Formats: sequence, structure tokens, C-alpha cells
Amino acid sequence: MILVGLIVLGFPSVGPGERTLASSVRLSAERSPHPSEPEAGTVPVWARKNEAQRHTMLESVRQEAPQERDTCGYRLVLVDRPHALPRGYVPNDLVSLPAAGVPTVSGRNLVLRREAAEHLKDLTAAATADGEELVVASAFRSYLHQSYTYERLKSIYGPEADTMSASPGHSQHQLGTAVDFTNWVAAYQVQPIFGHTSAAWWLRDHAPRYGFVLSYPPGRDETGYRFEPWHYRYIGVENAERLQESGLSLQEFLVREGVSPHC
Repeated sequence: MILVGLIVLGFPSVGPGERTLASSVRLSAERSPHPSEPEAGTVPVWARKNEAQRHTMLESVRQEAPQERDTCGYRLVLVDRPHALPRGYVPNDLVSLPAAGVPTVSGRNLVLRREAAEHLKDLTAAATADGEELVVASAFRSYLHQSYTYERLKSIYGPEADTMSASPGHSQHQLGTAVDFTNWVAAYQVQPIFGHTSAAWWLRDHAPRYGFVLSYPPGRDETGYRFEPWHYRYIGVENAERLQESGLSLQEFLVREGVSPHC
């Protein structure tokens, strides 16, 4: 979870003088229907090779998942109010987002797990190609960092802070697979106005293709948190597709599919 934008420190003011106002008209994000399968003999060699590699990768994921289910590195590990990560848990494959080609606020050296960072790079590049600006304001946060974040928010909002931020150990950010997005419209801060931008609409339609899903959607009380249009968690492309097909929220999906953290 993150801080409400007005209390986030360290983010620069907007400098839109040299920017063009983002389109307020929602981009068409409908996926094109899949074409009919061509005859095997007409498929180019390179296409058959790519498809074979894709199936090999998916099969590898399926084989690895059962072995990972009892670790905090499992893509679908359940982290919520009742289920916490250990105080000292830190993923062992964190990489720099700027070094991976992912834009961050003020170029801050935010980190994320390697697989999530690679998919995030493709996601932000696709958004840019569609004329949308997406900048990462927050990524991995340690138990100690989350403790500071939570206590500061609680000192301002009191008990209401529990609907805005997770207590230490209960934040998806500690997994190293969750990010908070922003852009110039939101003053490069994490605040509700981001949810009214075309970039946020683009994310809702396109993020699952890259394995990222909205953690706290509107009107879903089961999460225990307010709607956060900026907060996305990486769960893998195949899992994101399954989530969409299920019609469940991420919280409901993880309760059904996930496991308690054991690490």
C-alpha cells in the first residue's frame, strides 16, 4: 500500500510547460479477435519456433510453481491483513528499475524482482508507444520502510490510516512485485486524480497482458482498503489471464489460489 499523494515526500512539482496535455479520451483497448489458426504447413519456421519456446516457458512455470508454493517468492503468495511476511524477508533477485529501462520518479533507484521488472519494462514501453506516460513512484519496500510509512500515516489520520496503508509485514510491496504508478497529471505523486487519467484507463485494459493486475479495485470491500488505481501487482501473465477469466478480485483469487507465506 502507499501514502495518499498529498503526504508523499520527495516528489517534484509538475513542470507541464514543456508537456502536451494528455488526451482525456479513453484509448480503445479492445483486443483484436484471434485469427483462425493457419494450416501447419503455412506457418513460418520462425513463428513455429517462437510458439514452441512459449509453450516451453509456460510448462517450466507450471513445473516450478508447486515447488515454490511454500515460499514467499511464489507469485500468488497471499499477503493481506491476516497473512504477513516475516520482518526480515527480502527477495534475493531485486534489480534496479532505472537500470532495467523503467521510468521512476526523479530517476530514483527503485527496485523490483527481476521477472517483474522485465515485464514492467515492456508494459511501460507499450504505454509510451500508445501515447501514455507511466512513471513508477514506489516499488519494493522493506518491513522497516513500511513501518515508517504506516506510522507516519497513522499519526495524521488515526484509525482511518488502516484503510490507506498496510501495517508492516502485510504490504504487497515487501514481496518485490508490486508498484505504484503516477504521471505528470498527478504531479508525479500517488494520489486519486491518477485514476481519472487516460493512463489509468490504459492500465486497466492492458496491464494483465504483461502479468500485472489491479490489487485494490473500486467497490470491493473484501480487500479492506480503499480503491487504489495506481497499485498493481505482478502475478505472471498466465495467472493474470486466469484472474480475468474468473471474474474475481485479486484478493478473492489469492484466497482461492494462494498460500500463506512460509519463509
